Amino acid sequence: MITVKRSIVAILIAGWCYWYMVIPLPDDMEEKWKVRVIDTTLRTLGHMADVLEYLGVERLSPGSRPIADVTFRLLHSGSPFAPGSDEHVKVYYQDFNRIPALVYEPISSINDPKRPVVVYFHGGGFSVLSAEYPDPLLRAMATRLGCLVVSVEYRLAPQYVFPAAYNDCLAVTEYIVNNTDTLRVDFRRIVVAGDSAGGNLAAGVAQKLGKKIRMQVLVYPMLQAFDFLTPSCRENKEICPGIITPKSIARAWMEYGNISVKHIQDFLCNNHTSPKMKTSKWAKYVNSSLHVLDVLNVTNSHLPMQLHSNQQLSRQVAKLIVNPQFVPLMADSLEDVPNAYVITAGYDPLRDDGIMYAHRLTEYNVKLKFKHYPSAFHGFFYFINGPLQLKIAQTATNELIQFLNDHLIEGKY
Repeated sequence: MITVKRSIVAILIAGWCYWYMVIPLPDDMEEKWKVRVIDTTLRTLGHMADVLEYLGVERLSPGSRPIADVTFRLLHSGSPFAPGSDEHVKVYYQDFNRIPALVYEPISSINDPKRPVVVYFHGGGFSVLSAEYPDPLLRAMATRLGCLVVSVEYRLAPQYVFPAAYNDCLAVTEYIVNNTDTLRVDFRRIVVAGDSAGGNLAAGVAQKLGKKIRMQVLVYPMLQAFDFLTPSCRENKEICPGIITPKSIARAWMEYGNISVKHIQDFLCNNHTSPKMKTSKWAKYVNSSLHVLDVLNVTNSHLPMQLHSNQQLSRQVAKLIVNPQFVPLMADSLEDVPNAYVITAGYDPLRDDGIMYAHRLTEYNVKLKFKHYPSAFHGFFYFINGPLQLKIAQTATNELIQFLNDHLIEGKY
């Protein structure tokens, strides 16, 4: 009898685990079981954070962030330990203008006084992860390109709100621009790059420094907080919910912008913008029917914005959500920004942010390489090694590194 009961319990647990893990995924998404493992792990991490928050533990405290770091190390490499130096790359922390950064210095170019440099800003919704999070890509770039890579450990929200992260990233980049001889890098080959929230920071720094920067690399960037009903938000809100959702995007903006998360539903319904703003020039910057690149087979069914709002909230956030240092897509002019490499993923709520920004760059005749991966999801880019390595991540990494080699090393730009 006891054996039967145990068998029933085991079957029920197995059934629940299957139900929890096997989320529906698009037919054309490759290596689905790996994607499900990634999503299930991150969904579980999110549920743990919800429980801790319910128990009164701060959701994004400095003490809880290492859990996310360890989780991503396990997902990316299979090891919980931070990767360090190896036979190809020397890895160490260094302060730039009193701001810490993780440096990847390739052994092959350690004596080269004119090597390229990539200044990288990690993702994580402005509030989690660290400079070591993009290690698979940064290590590959340093090893294969012989360039110095500087991954900035910028301050995180909600303890440090806007413009703390932007100021940190700008300060490190300006320091590098002004100290190329000391750092033994080529002032003509400085790149800023970042993924997700880091893509936001890279675009903002590129707008500020203009032609002092050779190139900006934006990986599924997070660029606007004006419209949370874009086609990509509507279409992809339930795909890989452990990785990203419109709700998690809105929460990230609110924590970074020092806005109470009690207004999150207003953001998700676009009630945070006034009727006047909904018909303004800024509304045109996020109109997907105007800014979807013709070569893409993606939905551009822009929803007309409903002319109602939470008036008190809209007054509170009006200046912030059109400030290009906070939301780079809202810049009135992209006249002198550096050349760009923009990556988007088809099954990503942030897809249209990158597409609309790429389109706006073309309007200002900025040299652009646009790479869209229709079957990819947000966060896919760093699964190039380890037990969950994805073919599409390896392809995207190889294409980016080849492009950087052609335009930084071989001088084809």
